[in-house]
Amino acid sequence: MGQTAAYCSDCYNKVGRIEDALVKAAESEGKVPMTKQGTCAQCAQDSVVVYYE
Repeated sequence: MGQTAAYCSDCYNKVGRIEDALVKAAESEGKVPMTKQGTCAQCAQDSVVVYYE
């Protein structure tokens, strides 16, 4: 699995964990979410984003 889409914390909870199949798969595999400075894939806000590798 490559890197999942990166979401700001708001979009991660509202969209990523509900609609993004790769995020749900990573969570079910017990992977730990990672953070970095970046742009949210949903709202394009420049902030700290959450993603999985």
